[in-house]
Amino acid sequence: MKKIISALRTFLYFLSEILEFILSVISSFFPSNVDPNLSRGDLYIVTGYLSGTLFYSKLRRALEAKGYQPRILKVPSLFFNTKKAVEVLAKQMDQIPSKSVLLAHNTGGLLTLLLPDRSRQKIRGLVTLGTPFRGSHLFSVLPVGGFRYGSPYLKELFKTFLFMDRFHPLAPLKEFIFLPASSSVYGEERDLWFDIPGNYNQVRKAENIRTILEFLVFHYPSDAAKESEKAAALAALNASKSQTKRITNAVETVNGKKGIVKTTTANSAKVRSKKSVSKQKTKSVAKQKPGLSAKNQPKKKPPSVSAKGKPVHSGAFAKKKKKR
Repeated sequence: MKKIISALRTFLYFLSEILEFILSVISSFFPSNVDPNLSRGDLYIVTGYLSGTLFYSKLRRALEAKGYQPRILKVPSLFFNTKKAVEVLAKQMDQIPSKSVLLAHNTGGLLTLLLPDRSRQKIRGLVTLGTPFRGSHLFSVLPVGGFRYGSPYLKELFKTFLFMDRFHPLAPLKEFIFLPASSSVYGEERDLWFDIPGNYNQVRKAENIRTILEFLVFHYPSDAAKESEKAAALAALNASKSQTKRITNAVETVNGKKGIVKTTTANSAKVRSKKSVSKQKTKSVAKQKPGLSAKNQPKKKPPSVSAKGKPVHSGAFAKKKKKR
């Protein structure tokens, strides 16, 4: 069942690829001039084989939505002489600023490979989309002999891509037009793949365009994205500072309250200790009042004794005895 679903999915993408290829060929018949504002761009789309500038309108709008200023470097959609096509591209490269990023579709990547040194020095990064680095069987039929599969011309220039500052080959997992599919594999552990098959689907399907945008935003963020990141980082820093200040003030307030409580507790403890001392003094004084000291007590006279050893009583008792 899974194989049937996979085969059906591949067939639908094949039909989509044929439709996109037809649209690409139709767009190549629309006349278009060189963009007069090439110097104001920051990302440049190099058109592919049998593709007009209108074919990349969807990709261009998506790039603009992400803050880029994309421009299109138009090369002849159907060329028979590669040198003339490279000259057309080189003249436009003279107008772009240095440290620019190029997004080259299929044969646009090969033409970029053939640019003179003065043009390649302006390239900060090159992203190729389905470029047949080793040529294609398609050019064995069409009169572009230099790009046919296994061309010695391309073999000599194959390593030229490595002299770019940054080079990223992106390709579909399955190719329908620029066969063999292995030609789109550059190697050197640089290749990245699109899940959706088809070379022309690469720049038209929403899922592929989203993948391209994510890749560009990560590796080559736009100036607007950089500014927004700086603003977001500054806002986060200010928020953290204000939060830290609030926490510090709260801690100081709590510590101040604790100090007041400690002072009050200490004062109440002192008052209680003074009261206990005064109570102890009062108790000691109260104990001494009911009795007299040994010095203040009167001395009792010992009873007098007669010669016979009997006690002699005085007073009323003695008088009573005389009466008897």
